[in-house]
Amino acid sequence: MRFPCSASYVKLTKGEVFYMSKYKYFFAIQTLLPDDWQTSAEFARNLETAGKLGLDGVELNAREPEKLDPAVLKKYLGGFGLVMSNFASGFTARTSNLSLATEDEARRKESVWRTTAFLAFAKEMGCGVIAGFLKGAMGDNKPANVERLKASIAEIAPTAEKLKTPFIVEAINRFESPLGHSLEAVWELIRGCKNPYVEMLPDTYHMHIEETDMLKAMDRFSASFTSFHLSENNRFFPGFGAVRFGEVVAQLERSGYTGKVIIEGNIKKNFIEDLRASVAYLEPILRS
Repeated sequence: MRFPCSASYVKLTKGEVFYMSKYKYFFAIQTLLPDDWQTSAEFARNLETAGKLGLDGVELNAREPEKLDPAVLKKYLGGFGLVMSNFASGFTARTSNLSLATEDEARRKESVWRTTAFLAFAKEMGCGVIAGFLKGAMGDNKPANVERLKASIAEIAPTAEKLKTPFIVEAINRFESPLGHSLEAVWELIRGCKNPYVEMLPDTYHMHIEETDMLKAMDRFSASFTSFHLSENNRFFPGFGAVRFGEVVAQLERSGYTGKVIIEGNIKKNFIEDLRASVAYLEPILRS
């Protein structure tokens, strides 16, 4: 795999080794893996831009990750100096009608089974699996759904530990997700597992809505995450809104954070221009 010439190796909290270039953290961008990813000129241009800007990886949504050949995908991303940072399951959860909290037991079991398949794929890619919308569909908000979600997480946790592959439960705001809105709420979902490979995922957009004090919440649960989403209060990329990312990164530094930071958000103009502007904004904050 071709790495940026300035890369150096760093060890994360659970012993995984990743590389970093000129940034304090492993730095990535979330995007969708198109069905025609091997021939898509637009996708190639996006990856080329990310690599030239010094990003280390991409966090990918994909329709059916189980059908992808990890070796082929790793080689393709490596051609741009990138690796896969995490598998984001939201697109798959919505297109396949998955829910780890549903009271429909057959559907819940199918969702658990699919998630273990995601973990097997992520193991081969050297990344983790994010459960955001996978947690549950809107309407799965009764106490019974909470218990089913906890049961699903408990069933998935042994596979994550066996594969040494993080299963990452994302805190998503109340307007988009029925369960696990705040970091504390996600902690209540995962703490019973007592499993080092079951984590939470903070996202500055969702925290802006749900947390009384974002920085205090980050500090309180700093030992429970190794991935962190950077997104504006208006859901655009950093630099297009009002979140004080200098303060956010300063808090990560105070807690001794050594994990990944990933840009996530809606497109304002186009992917390449938005990414260039966001990286230009974040570079002085994230420069190592």
